[in-house]
Amino acid sequence: MLIVTLLIAGFGVFSSRGTSKAHADTTWTPVWSEDFNGGTGTGVDPANWLYDTGTGWGTGEVENMTSSTANVQQDGNGHLDITALRDGNGNWTSGRIETQRSDFAAPVGGQLQVSASIEQPNVSGAAAAGYWPAFWMLGAQYRVDRNWPNDGEIDTMEDVNGLSSVFGTLHCGVDPGGTCNETNGIGSGQHACTGCQTGFHTYSVIVDRSVSPEQIRWYLDGANYFTISANQVDATTWANAVDHGFFIILDLAMGGAFPNAFGGGPTSATQSGVSMIVDNVQVSTSGGSGGTGGYSYIKNRNSGKVLDDTGWSTNDGTTIEQWDQGNGQANQEWGLVSSDDGYYYIQNRNSGKVLDVTGWSTDNGTTIEQWDQGNGQANQQWQVIAV
Repeated sequence: MLIVTLLIAGFGVFSSRGTSKAHADTTWTPVWSEDFNGGTGTGVDPANWLYDTGTGWGTGEVENMTSSTANVQQDGNGHLDITALRDGNGNWTSGRIETQRSDFAAPVGGQLQVSASIEQPNVSGAAAAGYWPAFWMLGAQYRVDRNWPNDGEIDTMEDVNGLSSVFGTLHCGVDPGGTCNETNGIGSGQHACTGCQTGFHTYSVIVDRSVSPEQIRWYLDGANYFTISANQVDATTWANAVDHGFFIILDLAMGGAFPNAFGGGPTSATQSGVSMIVDNVQVSTSGGSGGTGGYSYIKNRNSGKVLDDTGWSTNDGTTIEQWDQGNGQANQEWGLVSSDDGYYYIQNRNSGKVLDVTGWSTDNGTTIEQWDQGNGQANQQWQVIAV
């Protein structure tokens, strides 16, 4: 039996019996939001956001991303402006920010919804050449190993060259090629987005683990325009790319491979000083283990350290270790799955796997590992005893 102290009260407890269909009447629980209510000309809240600065993002884009309020600022009216600027020497600067949190995940058996209300850069024709606005997510593990696209990238909204369109894409697997067709990924292709440069529209993605096979669905103003199912790739590729926490990115790039595919840019005719304007970003979950906030750290009283899925692994047989508690690290977050008889599976948020006594051993000193949840396997069922 495992005797633990629950560091966060209210362990999310859910049934081991999954659901087989999506729910049209889904009830969403807010997890996190940003309304950009800072003062005029201020930068983003450092408690919520990190600035990505510099060049060389691997996409061929030409701008230098900065933390300057000339490129990234709140307008005092509840909006964030990310602005691309060209200097007198023809060099471009712009802005790219990402959330501090990297634990936005679909709970096992539930759903994650990430949405933003955005006005795309209001520029078109030759003046728009090279503009590349984006609202997207990378898997939390990318911050550790920089293993793209294995760690997963979900592009909720991209457009290029003022096309008044939206593209939705999943990047996964290996680069180049693989089952995810990298570097292109598995994408929606160009989807018309009428009025998206002259007004705010809502771009959303739902990661749905309540259905089998799992899905990712893309929405424009609430209308589903693209869906990917887990059975379009192999199970390991999907789990590595999707079944874990993410962090959110907002950026306005200039130039690169994507704009090049639609005519190129920027050129001397490209207009400087146009902004992607963000009204809000919203994250919510539904069902499953209760979503973000429904998981807990499991902390040892002696060491003060927490249970940790070694190396953010998603592999069966990975040894579970103890480690200093991180900030929103999904590989340290655990949920209880009821086996309906007073015992529980203890499931890792990052891997989706459960604590497992190696080889069904009854010996002291046996290693604890993670493994796919079996059907009534006693070596995976635990009783939490108050101390």
